[in-house]
Amino acid sequence: MKPEQPLTHFQIVYHQFKKNPIGIGAFWVLLIFSLIGLYAPFFASSKPLLVIYDKKIYFPLFRYLFYSGFYTKRVDLFYNLLMLTLPITVTGYFLLKKWASFLLTPFIWSMLSIQIIVFVILALGVVSHPEGNKGLTAAKQEHLMEKINLREDPLLMDIHALPSWDFELRYSSDYAKLNLLLRYRMRKKQHEKLSPYAKLYHLETGKMMPTLFYVDQINTNQEIHRLNSLIEKIQKEAEQAKQTLPQKISAYLPSSMAMLMAKKELEQAKKHFDETVNLSGIPKEELRSIKTRLSIAKTTYSAIEKEGLPSRLALIKAKGIVQKWEYAKQKRDYLLKRRAWLEEEQNKISFIFLPLLRPFHWEDDAGGQQSINKYIPWWTRTRVNRKDLVSALIFGIRISLVVGVTAVLISLMIGIPVGTIAGYFAGKTDLILFRIIEVWEAMPTFFMLLLIIAIAQNKSIFLVIGILGIFGWTGFGRFIRAEVLKQRQLPYVLACKSLGYSHGHIMFSHVLPNAIPPILTLLPFSMMVAITSEAGLSFLGLGEEGSPSWGVLMDEGRSVFPGEGYLLWPPAILLTILLISIALVGDGIRDALDPKLRTF
Repeated sequence: MKPEQPLTHFQIVYHQFKKNPIGIGAFWVLLIFSLIGLYAPFFASSKPLLVIYDKKIYFPLFRYLFYSGFYTKRVDLFYNLLMLTLPITVTGYFLLKKWASFLLTPFIWSMLSIQIIVFVILALGVVSHPEGNKGLTAAKQEHLMEKINLREDPLLMDIHALPSWDFELRYSSDYAKLNLLLRYRMRKKQHEKLSPYAKLYHLETGKMMPTLFYVDQINTNQEIHRLNSLIEKIQKEAEQAKQTLPQKISAYLPSSMAMLMAKKELEQAKKHFDETVNLSGIPKEELRSIKTRLSIAKTTYSAIEKEGLPSRLALIKAKGIVQKWEYAKQKRDYLLKRRAWLEEEQNKISFIFLPLLRPFHWEDDAGGQQSINKYIPWWTRTRVNRKDLVSALIFGIRISLVVGVTAVLISLMIGIPVGTIAGYFAGKTDLILFRIIEVWEAMPTFFMLLLIIAIAQNKSIFLVIGILGIFGWTGFGRFIRAEVLKQRQLPYVLACKSLGYSHGHIMFSHVLPNAIPPILTLLPFSMMVAITSEAGLSFLGLGEEGSPSWGVLMDEGRSVFPGEGYLLWPPAILLTILLISIALVGDGIRDALDPKLRTF
């Protein structure tokens, strides 16, 4: 039998942590938060994961995953990329650890580099619109140019037709058509789901519940009714004007030709005058002749313009009424055909796999008015800006986690080297660095956040993260310094010096690994401070505008309190649960690292 290998320090801590049921429960809660935040688009998005439309398979969510026009916040682009790179990294880690451990470090660094480089590229907006509907724009321009009879006088141009719905369908991409159908279908389903609550709304207000689908239908009906009324109102006058239009054009044509000739003469005279007036040595008689020519050209143009004014005004009036009538008919036909197409084509969607919780992206207009919120369940309510509440809560997890993790990483990158150097060299070096830590620690992080944001006039989440990291490293520096001061007195440090190792090698390859484990107890509580600071800043109205941060959501709830106070408690409860989970995990880690509490 092989002798039992002794447990490593990590294994001992892990087994001790497993004996803490509260810590384990909090860890699972924290893991659930992290997974929901990481894979937020799978829980809330207006883009389905899979659609079968007209016997073709589409993957709308994956097409829009890296498009900055849909995910406008860079934090979302970072997480969307992490959705792909993290599983690859974790899988590669376990495989390489078992079969090729020497490749483990290069693999981790290469995946980290890929994450950063690709994220920077995505943040620059290099991914084009997934609809790829440039052909429609080009076709519209070409259609317009074909219908316009190019003449120098705009009044003599033909009345061009507006692009019809059939024309748009002909040049629209498959994803452009699919997006129209998905929006129509999802709004219709939302209307149907809220129909049981619409009865109570109608009884109390005497109005129909203004869901997105209902509002769209009402607006379309009103526009069609307006256009029909306009068509009937001006039909007789437009038909008469259309019959007399050729005669009015004939009457105006001589005046137009004369005006064009006079205009060219005026432009040439003005150009000649501008070229010669500033030249020296021009004879006075020649200059007087140029001025006379310019004056005559202006007088002639004015006279011709005045003479042709009656025929011009008559043509403008006739053409205007005809154009107004034609455009009204074309717009009406466009709306009717579009509605009929949507009703018919939606039946061709044979399968649709929606996100698990909400069919809205947190930046989408979830519809209706705030007045309907008190009649529907809280998970279907909208925010003050009419965006979906649950979707914003889900994507808000990303903000809290990225602030907590990134701010702590920045603090570690500053605090660990400073504390290690101060503790290892001691003496004057320790005295100088420790005084710096004390001075830096005297500056309160939250008030520095307020000050720098007020000076910079910038509420970017990345600025908040940077400030939290730069002003929050002193605790790590103090802790590492104290641990290194203990470690430097141990025999293995003297042995390393005797072997001729450099100070840098001893500090970061031998002393620091032994000083790091105790600092793990500080990480959860530092994350709590960072998350709370960001949420508090956003709650005060100094967070990133248009962000799904829970602090922003609480600020929106506060702004309409108590009338719509129900918007305040969901983000507040989630933030409390997250902070308590982190605190309990931190307590569990602290107990697991304490040798006095170990049972083996």
